[in-house]
Order: sequence, then structure tokens, then C-alpha cells
Amino acid sequence: MKNIIQYLNKVFGSSKNRKTSLKEISYFLIKCAKSHSYVETLGKHADSLHKWIKSSYKEDLMHFYEVHVRKIISRLGIKRARIAIDITHECFYGKTNNLYTIGVDKNLKHKSEFRYITCCLINNNKQIPLMALPVPYGASTKLTIDLLKFCINLFSKIGIILFDRGFYIAEVIDFLESKKINYLMLVPNRKGVIRKHIENTKDFALYEHEMSYCKDKTKWKPKTKLAICKNFQNHDWIFATNLNFCNKSSCIYTYKKRWQIETNYRVEDEARIKSKSANYMIRYFYFMIGHLLHLLWIFHKNLSFYVQFKKYLDIIENQFLFEILGIKGI
Repeated sequence: MKNIIQYLNKVFGSSKNRKTSLKEISYFLIKCAKSHSYVETLGKHADSLHKWIKSSYKEDLMHFYEVHVRKIISRLGIKRARIAIDITHECFYGKTNNLYTIGVDKNLKHKSEFRYITCCLINNNKQIPLMALPVPYGASTKLTIDLLKFCINLFSKIGIILFDRGFYIAEVIDFLESKKINYLMLVPNRKGVIRKHIENTKDFALYEHEMSYCKDKTKWKPKTKLAICKNFQNHDWIFATNLNFCNKSSCIYTYKKRWQIETNYRVEDEARIKSKSANYMIRYFYFMIGHLLHLLWIFHKNLSFYVQFKKYLDIIENQFLFEILGIKGI
């Protein structure tokens, strides 16, 4: 409970003139997260909270979340990491357009969405959400590299980083190669050289592959390996990697560990605070509160006790309520 208050206190800054206590704000945030509702629906402090959020900084949300992540990694003794990186989204049904509301397929009910690039530790039983960044239009490559730098500074050793197909970008691969980080990345099924490699492969093969991109008026040509896995579960899999896999089974089963981040998204959806706001800071704040609750649950279940995530939210909600009402000894 104190971790949540500390986080809010750092993000918003300590103030003796604040009329609403952070305990009350925390209580309503937990209540909204548990019930998948809006702060405006369950509490009377939405206007004050949104005012505080708009006057805060994205860098503070990131920094003080990182402080909690570092403490928990240290307490759990994690030094070598396997990491998954992916992009998730929140639907937006309004008509406001800005850099953070990204348009989607016209056939979908929602016309745009907020996107977040996230990284997650996928070590056994320690599926810790490490960080999330809001994605403005056209900035996914830079943010991916920023997130990779964050992971490098977080751990003494990175075993492997697993990516979905949306990260098959020459500049990202160039960065991974320069830092000598092991990676496995799903590649979109494209035409040209990749299509020829698929046609020339009977079962499994590795091919040297050169990519290119321009940056600072210079053309760069990073190299990677393409792992072609034919007809595995009635599907052809193509990966970019710097590892030497012996067969398609080991390659695909290594990649499937990435799916733990999808499980994390399902857990965090159970603590999703709804918002109609088009302000990306408000959306990002609520998203990070869900991340923080998930982080604390992972920590407690690995260190002291295990309860289901929903039950964990019940426990925290009751603790805040007892504190607000001054009830002790329960």
C-alpha cells in the first residue's frame, strides 16, 4: 500500500495545501481498476486528479516506476534476464486527433487508439512488467531503442530479447547487433529475397541477410540471419536472429516464451482504469497505475504469499478503506 502512495507522492510532488489526501485518491484508483470503471463514476476527485496529472511530467511517471522496478529486481535477486517487447493499445472512440491518437482500420468500431510499447521480464514465475512508453505517431523505432537502452542498464546480463513482427526494423537490428544482444524477432512474410528463401527451403534453414536504412545522411547496412521454419503446425515461420539454431523446433519454442507478455496484458486488463480523455498524459498515468499494481502483485507472490490478482486488488482496496476510516486491528 505504501508503495502506491510513494509513487503518487513522487509523481505529483508533496504538498501541504492539497485538499484531497493521496490515500483517498489511491483508494478510488484501486476501486476503479478492480471494477473497470471511470474515476468520474466512483469518486468526486476526478477533476483534481486530472489537474495534477496534466501538471506532472511523463519522465517522472517513468523514473519513479523504474525506482520500484529496480528495488523489486534487487529483492528477488534477478541478474540475468529474458525479455519480451511488444506494443499494446487502448481503443479511442472520440474525434480528437493528436500525435498520440493513431488511426486504425476503418472497418473497426474505434477509429483511433493510444499505443504503448512495453517490455516484460519473462524469467520463470517472474513475469515483471519493466516499463511502458506512450507511442506518438512515427516514433516507434526511437522508443524501441530507448527501451532497449533501459533494459541494458537494468540488468547485468540479458540472455535474449524476443520481438513480435512489428519490430522488424533495420535500425533496431543494427542497435542489437552493435550491443551484441541475443534476439529473436518474427519477420513479416514479404516478397523479394525473403520469398525466395522460403521457396528454397524444404524444412529449416539459416540465411545471411543484409538490411539497409538511412540516418544522419548516411546509409547503414546491418546484417542478420533469417531462420526459415517451414510447415510447423501448418504455418511457415520466418525469424530474424543472431543465434545459431539447429532446428525449427528449438527456434519456435524459444519464440513462444514471448507469449508470456500476452498473458501479462490479460492480467493488466483486469486492472484497467477507463478514461474518455484524449489527453495522453491522463491515459498514460492510468496505464502505469495498472502496471504498478501488476508489478507489486508479482513481487508479493514471489516473496511472501500468493493470491489471485483480483483478490490482491481486494486486499489493497480494503487496506486503503480502513486507513481512510481510521479502522485498526482488523
